[in-house]
Amino acid sequence: MDVALADTDMIKLNGFATLGAIYNDSDDLGFHTNLKTPARSGFSFAPDSLIGGQANIHFAPQWDAVVQAVYRDKQDSSLLNYIDVAFLRYTLDSRWEIRAGRMNTDIYFLSEYRSVGYAYLWARPPAEFYSKVTSVSQFEGADIMYKHSVGHGFLQLKAGFGESDARIATTGRAYDIDFTDVLSTSISYQQDNWQLRASFLDTKISDFSASLKSIDDAIALFPPSIWPGGLELRDRFDFVGKKQQFYGLGYQYDNDLWLIQSEVGFINSEWDLERDTVSGYISVGYQLEDLTYFATLSAVKPTKNNLSDSVGEISAGAPVAVVAAIQSFSPLIRDALEQNVIKQHTLSFGAKWMLSPSLVAKFQLDYSAISENGHALWRVYNEPNARETVTVTSFNLNWVF
Repeated sequence: MDVALADTDMIKLNGFATLGAIYNDSDDLGFHTNLKTPARSGFSFAPDSLIGGQANIHFAPQWDAVVQAVYRDKQDSSLLNYIDVAFLRYTLDSRWEIRAGRMNTDIYFLSEYRSVGYAYLWARPPAEFYSKVTSVSQFEGADIMYKHSVGHGFLQLKAGFGESDARIATTGRAYDIDFTDVLSTSISYQQDNWQLRASFLDTKISDFSASLKSIDDAIALFPPSIWPGGLELRDRFDFVGKKQQFYGLGYQYDNDLWLIQSEVGFINSEWDLERDTVSGYISVGYQLEDLTYFATLSAVKPTKNNLSDSVGEISAGAPVAVVAAIQSFSPLIRDALEQNVIKQHTLSFGAKWMLSPSLVAKFQLDYSAISENGHALWRVYNEPNARETVTVTSFNLNWVF
């Protein structure tokens, strides 16, 4: 795919870039390409534009290192966060590989080349599926891969373990979240024109920078003898050690005329602020020489629509005024529970032109319908309608060099 900038026996350098423009027609909701990027409204080059480079360094027959840096619009602009991958790899033989360092988490089709727009059909990966898992798209640790021919196809197994952190934003300001004990596994099988894959990720939250002080202060006003439910409520909002799990399935078919790709994901969360969700997409492309037309339907919704905003048990002997004061915290609980809810679907149409072996152009229209209190993929500038619709128009140039 890439035309090498430099290619020696030891070092190979490659580059990739996107010049992208979007127009978001909503004044109320700012558009994120994913939760790690700042939101934009109106016309902007920032969401999709990027430039990156990768160095592959072979310093022994079985040893190599890979470093990939990508400059793009990000919530966290510290220098280290522009390094997407940096790992050392040991290739035992044609079947086994072991890596250590910073790596992409192998939980979806685009894990290894999400930043390389040239490599996929759309202006950007479908947000309903991909945005939710951006906080763990890279990890620091180690992984092992096994690959082998099976039947008429090719089987690949991978497992990794480490830790991850990210700065992400939903409807409001950005916050930092850290994960520990990140365990990821995947299995894929490819034969002729089709590929199947399944993945699993298990992790625990170790730190979260958003303040829960208002909840803590409310609970601290009343002792457990008056408000027994306060401790249970605090546990619902406490993040330390709470598990997050992701299950993914994917299918891809490409016969040089039709390109079909679909993925579905399930998130299971022990933490009430991070809802259990189901998400997915199906994309169909029709290829005519250098031009490919495509359409995509993607959706995401919580599997538990209405988590309780109950204040929990209150002592039967509590004075009426105290009961009323405790019950007045319900709106505060409701607001906290709804800040990360995502419920929407998007219908996308577009075309991809192959302008040269190293340059493609893409045009895409996204029509998103967002349900009431389901706006967490967007930055909320003004209180939106109960059911909001947004159109985002995109034009990209993607090239490799």
